[in-house]
Order: sequence, then C-alpha cells, then structure tokens
Amino acid sequence: MIDVLLAGPLGGSALERHIARGEVIVQVQDRPDREFREVSWCQYGIVPTNEVAVTARCGPIAFFALAPSWLAFPGMADRLFGADVLDVQLGQELADALWSRHGSVLVAQALTLRTGSV
Repeated sequence: MIDVLLAGPLGGSALERHIARGEVIVQVQDRPDREFREVSWCQYGIVPTNEVAVTARCGPIAFFALAPSWLAFPGMADRLFGADVLDVQLGQELADALWSRHGSVLVAQALTLRTGSV
C-alpha cells in the first residue's frame, strides 16, 4: 500500500525540477499505454529524496504521482543498473492512483488527438 502520495500536474512541480537537473534514474521510459497509445508512461527513481515517481503524458498534458521508495537500502543512487522489484511494484500502484485521479483528462486528450478535433 502507498504510504504517502503526491500527485498532480507535472508542470512546475518539484519532480519536473528533479528531472531537469538530472537527479533521477529513469526506470521506465516512454512506454505507451495499452489502451490509449497516445498516453506514454515513465517511471523515475528520485535520487536526492529516495522516492519513486510515475508520469503520464498525452500531447501537452502531463501528470505525476510519487511516493517514498519502499527500500531504504540500497539508496536510489545505487540502483543505477535497474529498478528493484519493489520499485516496480510501487510504480504500478502509483500508475493506478494517477489513472484514478487524472485518467479521464488523459483519455479525453487521447481521443482529441485521435480524431484531430479540438
């Protein structure tokens, strides 16, 4: 179960700043959604805070969800060669939570992109 969850628009967030400064380890990069291929998913390990974050992007829209990693050791900086299975599991829970909160907006944007309507 997720201990602490922060979620919202990616733009202007602390997560966006961590990504811009290169303070993250990319664990999953630009994986298309199974149903809405216009939506792409990423997962990051945030090194300074030992958190796991998931983002979903569709066109100009991007949301995130994050929580503390379930692992205290090894630290995120030492997970350069891949995500731990617990980070993957946490990422799936974060993706589910993100979709529950923002999925309707992402679906609407995906359908707009598919049809080309505004």
